Amino acid sequence: MRQYCRYCAFMVCGDANYCSYFKKTYATSTIKRPNECQMFILNPMDALFENDKMYKPRKQDFQTDKMYQFELKLINDIATYEGERQ
Repeated sequence: MRQYCRYCAFMVCGDANYCSYFKKTYATSTIKRPNECQMFILNPMDALFENDKMYKPRKQDFQTDKMYQFELKLINDIATYEGERQ
């Protein structure tokens, strides 16, 4: 999922764009860009009040789902094999 500071629960906008988790202010251009923040908590309301619609992340990529299913199958196969060995 792409994440933006403007859709984070910690972002407060008004006279300044303030992140209440990191206790820092950010430029408007910065909070509009995608980021990789580990503390991101989705708040579907736009902190800048520029988007009247709620934010809806896109569905997960099919390739990602396919890889996830493969990993689950691999884990189950390993667990089955370990159970048979004992």
